[in-house]
Amino acid sequence: MTARADPECAAQLAADLNAAAAALILVLQGIEPERWTHVPGSSVWSVGKDAEHVAEAASYHQWIVRLTIGRNVSSRRPVMERKGLTTTLTAQQAIDLIRQRTEEGVALISSLDDEQLALPTRPPRAGAQMLADTIERVLIGHYDTHRRDIERKLRDGT
Repeated sequence: MTARADPECAAQLAADLNAAAAALILVLQGIEPERWTHVPGSSVWSVGKDAEHVAEAASYHQWIVRLTIGRNVSSRRPVMERKGLTTTLTAQQAIDLIRQRTEEGVALISSLDDEQLALPTRPPRAGAQMLADTIERVLIGHYDTHRRDIERKLRDGT
């Protein structure tokens, strides 16, 4: 028997993604360029790299959604550069990219029906999560995780 998603699930997930993006963008606005590029320690991303990574990862997480619902996607997952500790993006460029990727994500999530949200995520994840769970924990959760990391770096001066 297939699990069923809540009837309001897609709308709620889309609203949660918007809220997570808005909270992240609020933190990113007004960061001074020297704070944006500051590397707080060996192998620790700058605030700017955290922000860039959120935008890159959003594309990857959306690829997972499209793959799961059977849309035609590249067989190769989107690339995320993780080695660099800084970004070439300005804060405003990163904010604009996060907004763009969020709008794409909201449109994608809003288009999903209950049967799609109840599909097991592909590629398979631990616990054979339903797609709705993956969207909540992985896509939306990623925005929140990096927002908290950035807030900590700003608060601690690192």
